[in-house]
Amino acid sequence: MLRNRYISSFPPIKRTLKYPSTKFAAYNGGRRTIGPFLLQAGASSVGSAARNMGSEEESTMVVGLRAFRARFSRNPAIRKGQSLVEITIMLPVLLLMLSGLVEFGFLLNTYLDVIDAAREAARFAANDDPTIGVPSDLTPNFWNRAWTNSRGSLFTASDGRIDWTPTDAFDCTDVNGDIVVSAFGFFNNTVQTRYPVGDIDGASNCGNYSSIFSTADIDAKMDSASIGNSGAVLVEIFYEYEMLLGLPWITAFVPDPIVIHAYTVMPNTFAEPDT
Repeated sequence: MLRNRYISSFPPIKRTLKYPSTKFAAYNGGRRTIGPFLLQAGASSVGSAARNMGSEEESTMVVGLRAFRARFSRNPAIRKGQSLVEITIMLPVLLLMLSGLVEFGFLLNTYLDVIDAAREAARFAANDDPTIGVPSDLTPNFWNRAWTNSRGSLFTASDGRIDWTPTDAFDCTDVNGDIVVSAFGFFNNTVQTRYPVGDIDGASNCGNYSSIFSTADIDAKMDSASIGNSGAVLVEIFYEYEMLLGLPWITAFVPDPIVIHAYTVMPNTFAEPDT
């Protein structure tokens, strides 16, 4: 028979007590154990725990499950394994997000370069006369000077990454985009003349793109400006951005290349109508 011994504290030793067909042990460290398992919570003695647990098989199963859960929850190796599983699940998602940030960061940088180039080219065109010459003229005139300045502005703004032969406006080799220039003469806030005359799509440098703004669109934009009789020049730059990474999980949802479009409108007194 097991003595009805109450264990109120545990010295730093291991005690083994006799029990029918099972060895129960009490071990110091703040936990009461039965064999390899923990006692039921609240059991103040080996004898009372044995009486409360009922049959020996049932008590062994209950105490064993509790011990398994308690030991594994405090096991550092188990916690490390859980962290490894979490990292394995989240790492592909983080890589997808990181690659997208890198790719679209390059895209945004290129877009800013194109915007700067359109503004700079429009400033040059604001001081030139669009009423003289036509785009097909090989002699220097407003149109080919506007194209040349646009190409040079692109080269400068992009630090040489976009090289459309800035010295030759008619060389369209390896030009992945286009430059479209238009000029407008306003009479009473309405477009009276669009240059080049007879070309409603603007003067395209390489014939790859046309202006996205119709004469009606320009009228709508200038309707509330109260500009009266005046003139303006419109410079549009189209650039086909080819992805640097070109990863399949990005190209599956985003077209490659991505067409970047930037434009700038500047006053031009040379295009102002006489009447």
